[in-house]
Amino acid sequence: MPRSTFSYITYAKHMSKRTLLTSLLLTCLSIVSYAQTERSVQYSVPTRNEYLLKDPVWFISLGAGAQLYEGEDDNGVPGNRTSYLSRLTLAPTLTIGRRMSNIVTLRLQFSGGSLHGYNDGYNGIYTKWWKQGTNGEDVKNLTKDPTWEHMGWVDGLDYEYSIVDATNEAVWHAKKWGENQQYYMQHLRYISMTGDVSINFLNLVNGYKPNRKWEVNPFAGVGVYQRFAHMGNLAGTFIGGSLGLNTGFNFTRNWQIFGEVRGVVINDTFDGQKGDMSNNGMAQLTAGIAYKFGSPKYIDPAIETRLLLPYNIARACDDMVLVPGGNIELGTGIDPLWGDTIARKLVAVSPFWMDETEVTNKQYREFVYSVRDSIIRERLYDPAYGGDPTYKVQIRPVKDYTGEIKQCINWSKPIPWKNPSEREARAIASVIGGNSSTTDKSGSTSTALNYKYQWFDSKSYYAFTSKLKTGDASSIVISKDTAYTNTRGDIIRETLSRISYGDPIDFTNTYIVNVHPDVMVWMTDFANAKSERYVDTYFTDNAYDNFPVVGVTWEQADAYCAWRSAKYKAEGGCSKIGFEGYRLPTEAEWEFAARNGRSELTYPWYSNKTHTADGLAHANFRASKDLKDLMSPVATFLPNRFGLYDMAGNVAEWTTTTFTESVDRMSDEVNPDFSYRAVLADPKILKRKIIKGGSWKDATVKSGDRSVEYQDKGRSFIGFRCVRNWSFDEKGKYN
Repeated sequence: MPRSTFSYITYAKHMSKRTLLTSLLLTCLSIVSYAQTERSVQYSVPTRNEYLLKDPVWFISLGAGAQLYEGEDDNGVPGNRTSYLSRLTLAPTLTIGRRMSNIVTLRLQFSGGSLHGYNDGYNGIYTKWWKQGTNGEDVKNLTKDPTWEHMGWVDGLDYEYSIVDATNEAVWHAKKWGENQQYYMQHLRYISMTGDVSINFLNLVNGYKPNRKWEVNPFAGVGVYQRFAHMGNLAGTFIGGSLGLNTGFNFTRNWQIFGEVRGVVINDTFDGQKGDMSNNGMAQLTAGIAYKFGSPKYIDPAIETRLLLPYNIARACDDMVLVPGGNIELGTGIDPLWGDTIARKLVAVSPFWMDETEVTNKQYREFVYSVRDSIIRERLYDPAYGGDPTYKVQIRPVKDYTGEIKQCINWSKPIPWKNPSEREARAIASVIGGNSSTTDKSGSTSTALNYKYQWFDSKSYYAFTSKLKTGDASSIVISKDTAYTNTRGDIIRETLSRISYGDPIDFTNTYIVNVHPDVMVWMTDFANAKSERYVDTYFTDNAYDNFPVVGVTWEQADAYCAWRSAKYKAEGGCSKIGFEGYRLPTEAEWEFAARNGRSELTYPWYSNKTHTADGLAHANFRASKDLKDLMSPVATFLPNRFGLYDMAGNVAEWTTTTFTESVDRMSDEVNPDFSYRAVLADPKILKRKIIKGGSWKDATVKSGDRSVEYQDKGRSFIGFRCVRNWSFDEKGKYN
């Protein structure tokens, strides 16, 4: 073989080995690299029966009906039968229960009463007759006992003690008649306590659905039955097993009417006679009413199986839910523009209270109508309109009756909606009525509904006063917004700039904000869509009461928080100690709440998928498969472990965080709050706010995503919810 040929073959063999080794090395490196790549944990998708119990946890019920006992000879023999109706007695029930999950409920039922049965008095052994009649000495105990007549013992008849059947046991029986020839009624008085395990059949078969109207609950139980000494029977305690079915109709969230049937198997000697039946039976048919109560307890499937740490939802006096503090990495880790992997920011968030749902149309209408009624009362007081001085009252702001006397609206004096005087009608018409293009369905003139409030810039104030104390500054040039109504009734909004030496009034901004939502957003957001019905009805129609309010600007949402804070203080139903007022959440607070305080979660649920294994959507967004309208009522979908609903989809939500391209670098690691409050004179680019959560129109609703909108722009897909700081009251309780 030529040398060149040999060399080529030898080289080729060596190359094959080198190629193989190189391929193996590259494969190993690829595996190691993939294993070290940071990626989100994929949790198993919970089934529809592993979620929060949205329905009330506890219930108590009262019922009554009929019960029937079945023992030896209770139905007689052909030609000599007893009627079931003649043996029916009253069956009262008292039941206390607790839902342990969407499927399982534990119950404790108390019942009792008097049972009626029949016997032929011919065979059987009775506990009243000396050791069940098996001892010949019992003849010595046959003294006249009035209660024995209830056991078939008839005075004046001859009785004998002999064997009467295949049991080969002697018993006392009358000589006058034979087996099944004479019957007498037994009376059994008892009380029972039964523990049941009930299964929600509809949730088991069709999946969990909160607030069902109908419930079908089969159950099984074991109970203790205490028989009392009465009419020929001694006291005794017995164990019985039962099966039954409870069917209920929930006519409100808390009240239910129900019907129940129960069958019981109990020891043969329960009726005092040991005969040829191994067990006796009892049947109950009852109906009644149940009251459900108790806040839901959420046991998240991922937490329950991995950490064994159930999470209890904490609620405040104002029905907000507590979001506990913690550390979390914000964002998605993906550059939204280029798609590159970027570092996520680890921040710490303090505990805070948060609304469990977005603010609804009904809640926001309360705000609008409150503003409307306050303006009408102002007009009724105004000499230029109503001229009635009783629509205002004079008050002193402090308890010791010192300080400046102020005039406030007299809310106790009603507005004369019916039969107003001419001047009163003119005052009311200035707010309600006018051009139809500026009025809503209720007749309110939207342009007249302006709310005045103040906001104190505490962050700037404390920053400046700290410099005053250290001598780093003696004055500061401030810019603040102010608003007022001039003598002609025009609203004047302007920005003031001046030198401040630390007077708090220099850091107090005054706003006058029109509070009526922009119902035209349904047309302006989607010009080529058929949305007229939402323009006419979405905010004003009662059918949409429980839907999230939209068309609200960031400024209007901020005004709502100020009004709600004033309402909280005025009503006095909750403690004011430590109350700092309602506000919008920061982006960090919102994302921490949405992601259950867990950095590895992509959504508010414990899965990286948007639908359950059963095909049910976790949220209302464009990719949802089982929706009926653009918007869903609040709390349609299941909440996260903090008890917060709709933290993904339905409507996106305003935050207080201002957007700049460098917001992640500029905000701090502890309670990040880059919330520049743009004044009226600022350029539009400084008036951008971050919105979170995605909406019904979005294809993705990841908790780490963010969108941007101008603070003076309302949208048909943006709503909001309120938060407030977590604090303690004077007794050290959470507030």
